[in-house]
Amino acid sequence: MTSDMAAKKITSPLLNDDEINMKYKDEDTPSKLEKEQTVLEGKRVMIFIAVFFFSMILHELSLEAASTSFSHLDSLAAAVTLFQFGFCFMLPFIVTRGKVCETFPRTAAEVKPYIKLSFLVFGATALATQSLKYVDYPTKVVFKSSKLIPTMIVSKFFHGKTYAAIDYCSALLICLGAAGFSYNADSKSSELSFYGIALLTISILCDALVPNVQKELMSNSLPTDKESMQRIGLSAQAVMINTNAVGFCMLVCYMVVSGAAFDAIQTVLVHPKLLLYLVSVGLCLSTAVLAYTNLIKSTSPVIAVATTTLRKVATIVLSYIIFPKQITLIHFASLILVLAGIVVSAFFKRR
Repeated sequence: MTSDMAAKKITSPLLNDDEINMKYKDEDTPSKLEKEQTVLEGKRVMIFIAVFFFSMILHELSLEAASTSFSHLDSLAAAVTLFQFGFCFMLPFIVTRGKVCETFPRTAAEVKPYIKLSFLVFGATALATQSLKYVDYPTKVVFKSSKLIPTMIVSKFFHGKTYAAIDYCSALLICLGAAGFSYNADSKSSELSFYGIALLTISILCDALVPNVQKELMSNSLPTDKESMQRIGLSAQAVMINTNAVGFCMLVCYMVVSGAAFDAIQTVLVHPKLLLYLVSVGLCLSTAVLAYTNLIKSTSPVIAVATTTLRKVATIVLSYIIFPKQITLIHFASLILVLAGIVVSAFFKRR
């Protein structure tokens, strides 16, 4: 015990020796409150990981089940995207009790950028779903994981961004893996497989363009009238919620005008199972996005990337178990290449 502590001990006549020793022992160790907060935070992270992991697994399985059972439905891709748009807006709206509407665009000038972004999100989602008519589900998962490649191309030519050798190594691994995994996908004809790969390529190109439009909305002031406050620096979450709301409204109009809505409704009336699949796809995706957003805030990017990578592996494994399909050594080796590319890219960003 130091001299200061000894002096304090002497000048504390109301406390006995045991009480004084206990007091200073507690001051030298972390408080129980801090330990409880650490444990509580760890539990929160585990809950977010579990919710994201299992929600995405259910989302992927529901989507594959829908695409397998209703492959003849021409409006399936639009219906799936509609439910994704709708639930990804409604769930945050319910959780925040309507606060998400505070940043919602209120003028035509404000809505315009979201229309462009909604088209890109629709292209990324609907084309990937449409590709399932021509390629199997694991091929779709692998190709969607390779969006690093077009993202690098867009950043290089439109923003002049440079990349290190490890980035190109990661892109090469993913490219080789995606090419190998698409080889003779599900034993379908090469012509049909090529068409599916083309749809997936356009889909990941849309994925690559989405962050650029998002960045414009988050960094630039949206045009407003004189009576309203200027909104600067919208968060990524606010931008995506607004995009889902605008995209939902646009897609409803398109499906009604094109007749796709009536086609989907007639199919649901005959096969109610389709509605169950669509609700599961939308609800699970929105829950996973909400959990992932909180996971990013609560933990490191490495844990988040590891969780998403394991989720993709689990999705592919379950796809082969629940929906049996042909798998070869080429597919297995290609999957390893893609996962290696993702891991290399993630840890480089972390460093």
